[in-house]
Amino acid sequence: MTVEKDNRAWYRKAGGKAWYFFNSLKLTLFVLITLAIVSIFGTVVEQNLPIAKYHAQYGAKWTKIILMTGVNDMYHANWFVFLLALLTVNIIVCTFERFPPKWKSLLTHKPSRFDPRVIDKCAHHHTITLNENAASVRDRVTELLKKKKFNIEKYDAEGAYNIYAWRGTWGRLGSDVVHISLLLILLGAIVGSFAGYKDYATINVGDVADVPYNAFKVRLDKFWIEYYDTGQIRQYNSNLTVIENGKEVLKQQIWVNEPLYYKGVRFYQSSYGPSWNKVESADIALVKKKTGDAVRGPFTVKWGETVIVPKTPYSVKLVDYVADFAYDEKNKIIYSQSPEANNPAVGIEVYEKGKVVSTPWLFLKYPGVVPALPDKDNDLMVTGYRGVMYSGISLNKDPGTNIVWAGSVVMALGFIMAFFVFHRRVWVHIRETGSLTEVKIGGMINKNNLVLEEELKNIADRLSGNQTGPDKRSTGDRQ
Repeated sequence: MTVEKDNRAWYRKAGGKAWYFFNSLKLTLFVLITLAIVSIFGTVVEQNLPIAKYHAQYGAKWTKIILMTGVNDMYHANWFVFLLALLTVNIIVCTFERFPPKWKSLLTHKPSRFDPRVIDKCAHHHTITLNENAASVRDRVTELLKKKKFNIEKYDAEGAYNIYAWRGTWGRLGSDVVHISLLLILLGAIVGSFAGYKDYATINVGDVADVPYNAFKVRLDKFWIEYYDTGQIRQYNSNLTVIENGKEVLKQQIWVNEPLYYKGVRFYQSSYGPSWNKVESADIALVKKKTGDAVRGPFTVKWGETVIVPKTPYSVKLVDYVADFAYDEKNKIIYSQSPEANNPAVGIEVYEKGKVVSTPWLFLKYPGVVPALPDKDNDLMVTGYRGVMYSGISLNKDPGTNIVWAGSVVMALGFIMAFFVFHRRVWVHIRETGSLTEVKIGGMINKNNLVLEEELKNIADRLSGNQTGPDKRSTGDRQ
């Protein structure tokens, strides 16, 4: 019984079907197309917003889907990282499958012996006859090839001179370099996914926001909009101050495409609008519950300020606001279901003799729905308010950026190698036939046949056209 030796590479033996699964072009296309599609969702849906913001923009139903699928933080979602890991394994396996034999062929491309019959099998070959001795022709051919940056190996034999020349060997590794660049880019994406973050903050003027995973904070000092003469918005701007250890360490104006950068975190101006969760002040009146007639006021209460209700034992503090009031019973949260002031409500704290007696919501359009002063003849009612603008700031920290840039540079190098560096091999057989010298030139190229054809024709023309004397002859045989 004859036992056949398994000559497969070790990496093919270790895995069998799994190896060929990861080596599949179909898998590559599937993962790339899937990543392209889901990246659209990651672009359309703003990342890392507060839940209330998603409720305001998309409604409760779509917010539930967004949170369940992790599209709100897609680039950190387990399924997205799994796709990146799958593509990484696919590229590694493809590289292992193709690189070793290619590398071996590059190392062994120089023939151990010269066979002139190879020239006749080449797609591009020329035969010329010169009135010149073979040694002189060999020297001229060698010079021409060196001028064209060819490496040369000579195989002199009795009665003949043979030359093997090659150039652009490393160009055949272009696809492998591109594979390496993709691995670097994926590595950078994975590093950024785990060690970095993308966040979003809506900051009102004067407010200070914490920067995730950092010891410093950022304050919005000013927000303004610039307009064209036509009334269209030209630019919107924010003045930011970075605060670290209680000290102001950096002040900078930002606008679209001009971020603030501090300790690896970039702050981008991304949006703006009327705040749905804060007002500058509210006008509140004390009214009779039965008739709604005013008893005291209205009086103005600024945000976070406590004001005494005139001629009463009560004082009022303005602590909350929603533009379009809604309540999520499941998550027990109050939120604004849209950024528009469709159902504005202010949250207040009512104090009597320094103690909180109620924390009601006062609705502008529906006064008296929630009594602010239970078991009393009078009640509090909001009669108006003054809103504030918010500045939407995107925060981005990505330690994998430099790795991605390095991968991009390597990819550019790989494309140059793959598309502009051609592996050319040339065989030249020179032998004397009586008083003449016959020169056979043939070559192969891995791509762009026209380049090699022009080079071989140029060498043949220069050999033929450089003859002097009345006996200059060329057969003109160009096959």
